[in-house]
Amino acid sequence: MNTSDQTPDRRSQKSVSVHVKLCDFLSKLAPENDFDMPIPVGCKASDFIQYLARRLGNDFRKALLDNGGRLHSDYAIVINTHLIPPQQLAEFLIKENSKLSIIPIAGGG
Repeated sequence: MNTSDQTPDRRSQKSVSVHVKLCDFLSKLAPENDFDMPIPVGCKASDFIQYLARRLGNDFRKALLDNGGRLHSDYAIVINTHLIPPQQLAEFLIKENSKLSIIPIAGGG
């Protein structure tokens, strides 16, 4: 899947199912906060985040991504039990039946 604004054509691509869990503020911007979603085989975590942001609408996209289309530093991506560092999102391949959570990073001072 590429990061352009086009939705992948599922008729010509095989897909896998990913379980998505949205936490905190993001869950209020989506119709559901816990759902399964098909994605193309070979989808990287960074591509999936772009696709999810487009699919869930402009308010969700603005909350999740910065103006450059990168994940806001306020959020972390956990796939299965692995926290994926932002610099590795473009390399991390999402596999069938993966569980992807988008969680807020706790700040403090």
